[in-house]
Amino acid sequence: MGLFDKLLNKNNKTPSTEVSESSKSMKIDIRNDGFIIDGKKLEIPMHIDAFAAVLGKPRAVKFKTDKEDKEFLEEMHNEPVTKRVNYAWDDLGLMCYTLNGKVVNTFGICLNPKDFYIESDPKTLFGGTVTIMGDDWFEAVMMGVDKDVIRDLGIGDSILVTAEYTEPFVDDSERDKTSFTGLEIQLMDANDDDED
Repeated sequence: MGLFDKLLNKNNKTPSTEVSESSKSMKIDIRNDGFIIDGKKLEIPMHIDAFAAVLGKPRAVKFKTDKEDKEFLEEMHNEPVTKRVNYAWDDLGLMCYTLNGKVVNTFGICLNPKDFYIESDPKTLFGGTVTIMGDDWFEAVMMGVDKDVIRDLGIGDSILVTAEYTEPFVDDSERDKTSFTGLEIQLMDANDDDED
C-alpha cells in the first residue's frame, strides 16, 4: 500500500476500484492502544492468528528479500527480517505486513483507488466506517504532519497512523476523503514525531 510498494511494482495489473460489500457494515476505531474492529480489539504487534480469528483467513503473499531491502527494512523497523509475508483480506479491503511471517507489524485499510497495484493488495476497497479516537478519520488525519507524499498522525505514545496521498501536490484546503489511498497503523518509532 505504501510508497515503497510502488517502487517495487513489477506488474501491470490495475488496482481495484470496487468497494467491498462485506465490509460496508464494519466499524474500525483506531485508539492509542490499538484498534477495535466491530467490538474486537487488535493491537500492533500481534500474531496473524489473532487477526484471522476476527477477520477470517487471509490470502498470503510471500516476498523474497534481497540483502539491500533486508538492511533497509531492519533499520526502518528496528527488528530482524526473517520471512516477509503480507496478508490481504480480499473481500474486506484490509491487509497487513509481517517481517517474520507471523507477527503483524503494520495493518492497512484500503479506502480509495491508487495508481499502482502490488500482489498483496486486497482485491476490494474497505467500505465501512473508520474513526480515530472516536472522531472521523479524515478530520483526525488532517491534524497530522504533512510529509510530502504521506501524512503522519501520532496517537498517544505508541501508535502511528500513516495516510498516503492520492495526489501529494495539492493544497490542504482542497483535500477530502478521496485524497488518501488508505491508512496504515503501526507502532511509533522513537524517530517519529510531530515536530518535523
